[in-house]
Amino acid sequence: MCDLSLAELKNYPPADTRILMIESQRKWQALPFHRKKLVLGISAMRHFRLELEQVGYEVDYRHEADFASGLRAHFQQYRPPQILAFQPREWGMQQILTGLTKDLPLLLLPNPFYILPREDFIGWANSQKNLRMETFYRWMRQRENILMEKNRPLGGRWNFDKENRKPPPERTYPDPPYVEPDGITRAVMETIQALPGLWGSASDFRLPVTRAAAMDWMEHFFRWRFADFGPYEDAMRSSDPLLTHSLLSAFLNLGLLHPREVIEHALQAAQQYAVPLNSLEGFVRQILGWREYIHGMYWYQMPDYRRVNYFEHQRALPRWYWEPEECELACLRDSIQMVKQHGFTHHIHRLMVLSNFANLTGIHPLRLSEWFWAGFVDAYEWVELPNVLGMATYADGGLLASKPYISSGSYINKMSNYCAACRFDVNKKQGEDACPFNYLYWDFLEKQREKLMYNPRMAVMYRLLDQKTNEERVSIRRDSARFITRLPEDDDRYPFEYDAG
Repeated sequence: MCDLSLAELKNYPPADTRILMIESQRKWQALPFHRKKLVLGISAMRHFRLELEQVGYEVDYRHEADFASGLRAHFQQYRPPQILAFQPREWGMQQILTGLTKDLPLLLLPNPFYILPREDFIGWANSQKNLRMETFYRWMRQRENILMEKNRPLGGRWNFDKENRKPPPERTYPDPPYVEPDGITRAVMETIQALPGLWGSASDFRLPVTRAAAMDWMEHFFRWRFADFGPYEDAMRSSDPLLTHSLLSAFLNLGLLHPREVIEHALQAAQQYAVPLNSLEGFVRQILGWREYIHGMYWYQMPDYRRVNYFEHQRALPRWYWEPEECELACLRDSIQMVKQHGFTHHIHRLMVLSNFANLTGIHPLRLSEWFWAGFVDAYEWVELPNVLGMATYADGGLLASKPYISSGSYINKMSNYCAACRFDVNKKQGEDACPFNYLYWDFLEKQREKLMYNPRMAVMYRLLDQKTNEERVSIRRDSARFITRLPEDDDRYPFEYDAG
C-alpha cells in the first residue's frame, strides 16, 4: 500500500482499529489470469498484512469464496459498529459493496490512489464539448501546476510527440532490480503454479511485492532508462518487453506507489540525471494525463462501456493469443510471447501490434479486452477497458480517440526490428508471402468505409485507397479472406464469464 493509505490509517490507531483483508477465490478464478499477475497481487497483500501487524494492527485475513461472504463473516464474528472501505476501482465491485450497505454498517470512502477524485472528473467531463485526453491533460497540468511556468507549459509546448518517435536504439539497459522471492512469495508461487486453467508460469516470478522494493524499482528506472524514455517510447525491440519503459504501472495500479509521489520523484530525477524535457513531459503525461483520464472515463461511461462495438466485430480471439508459438508473424508472435513469459509488454506492442491485428481481423473488442485483463500484471478493468475499447480498437466510435490506431506493416517496420527476421515480406503488398498487415489494413478500410470515410484524419488514406486499381482491390479482398479463414480460433479452453466478486 502507498504512503497515502498509511496516512489514512493514522486516523485509526491500532488500539481502536481492526483491518479486514479478503482473498476471494471467485476473484482469482474469474478469468484465466496470468500466474505472475496472481502471485503479484496475493503476495503483495500478504506482505502488507505483515507490515500492518508489525506496527500493531490486528488483521482479520480471510480466505473466502467471495468478497461479500468475507465481509458478512467478519461482521458476524466481530460486530463492528462501522466498516470503512475505499471506493473500489472496478464497477462490479462497486455494485457488490453498494448492495452490502443495505444490511451492513459499511461506509465507502473516496479512493485515495488517484490524483483527481472521480467526482471531479465527472464535473470536468460534463463541462466539455468533447472528451479528448489532450484537453484533460492540459487542464490537469494547470490544476496541479506541474511543468508550468507563468501559466504557460514549460518549454513553450504541451507535448513533444514529434521528438518521441525514434526506432529502437542500439544500446541496452541494465536489468531492473528484480527481487528474489522470500518465504511468503515462494508459498504463493507454489500454490498458483499448481492451479489448472491459468496462463503463463509463476516459477520465475521476481517482481517487487512491497512498497520498499517498488521504490527501488522506480529509482532504478529514473537512473538508467528515464533519459531515453521519450525518444524511444514508441519503439519496439524483439524479446525486450521494457526497452525504455518502467513497468511502474503494475505497482501504481496495485497501490504500492502513488501517482503524485511518482511524478514528484520524476521531477527531482530529471534534474539529478539531466533528463531532457521531452522524456520528462512524456513520462508525466502518462501518469498525470493518461492514467487519470482513463480512470475518469471508466467511471463516466460504466456500465454501458462494456457493450460498445462500433465496427460490429464478432470473431473469437485466435488461439495465437494463448499459444504464440503457432504464429508465423514475428511481431505478433514475439509480443504475445513476452506477455506469456513476463505478463507485460509496453504500450506500442499493445496498441500497434496486439490490438491493431485484432481490429484488422475483426476480433470482438470485449474478447480482446478480457485477454488484456487476464494477461497483464498491470491490468484491471478500470484501466484496460477504456484503453482497449476506446483507444486501441475505436470500439466506442471515437469517444476517446479521434481515429482508429491501425496501420499496415510499414509502421511496425519503421518502429521495430521485427520485419527483417519475419517469414513474411513487409515490402510485398499481395500474395502468400506478403505481410498480412499490408492487405488487412486496406481491407479493413474498405469494409468500414461508411463509418470512417468522413473522418478528417482518415481522408488521406481513403484517397490512397480510391487510387488502387480494381485488380489491386480484388487481391486485397482475396488475400485478406484467405488469411482470416486460416486463423486458428480459440477452442473455448478459456471461457470468459467474469464475476467481480
